[in-house]
Amino acid sequence: MANKPDLISLQGELFLAKMINGQPSALLPIGNTPELQLQITSETTDHYESKTGLRAKDAVLRKQTGVSISGTLEEVTKENLAMVLSGKTLEIPESTVPETTIGAVKAGEMIDLGIRNLSDVAFKGPADAAITKDKYILDAVFGTVIFNEALTDVKWTGKSGAITRTTIATNLGEEYRFFFKGVDTYQGDKIAVTLWRVELSPDTEFDLIHEDFASYSIEGECLADIEKAHDSELSIFGHIERFSIAA
Repeated sequence: MANKPDLISLQGELFLAKMINGQPSALLPIGNTPELQLQITSETTDHYESKTGLRAKDAVLRKQTGVSISGTLEEVTKENLAMVLSGKTLEIPESTVPETTIGAVKAGEMIDLGIRNLSDVAFKGPADAAITKDKYILDAVFGTVIFNEALTDVKWTGKSGAITRTTIATNLGEEYRFFFKGVDTYQGDKIAVTLWRVELSPDTEFDLIHEDFASYSIEGECLADIEKAHDSELSIFGHIERFSIAA
């Protein structure tokens, strides 16, 4: 029987672990990634001989080497959203909103109360007189209100439900351990990719309106772990392992 040609077709799942004091924390699944690439770049200086008159290139000096990753995410969890946005995720519990002053309001203008997922909202005007519901339109879900008439000395109270908040561009330069569990769907071999240190790029686009399922790009630079420079079985950036499982 003829052997299969040495072709490859990979699928798999990406995991990232935040690096804390030089050590990886728990690996977090990133979700469906229809595209995931590993790129190697180098900076070189070419040398050309001057003996023959042909000015032929006879040597290449490779001065710098870089490894980077890029990919596309389709699933958005609170953990990987924070990675995409270079932020952090906070769980804001439900609470009672203390009396808060809005001040003077104009008729027909929308006011952002600054708190979402509201309930039991009540408004007061001058001399703490209650403002009846026929005098405003409240969007309690998003925390906005429109008053039907001009009022002064407006205050409000209420309750806020629990929300998940992800900050934007507040955690730049975070490092992650990269781990890919893959399978060669043609040969059947397993593929494991480990990158010791990856710093995700803050450059991204987060579409707020979609006509189809959303996807988000991620990019990152691999940083060297120089402690592994002299280990013949490892490398300073990481490695790819391929193996088969007995039936």
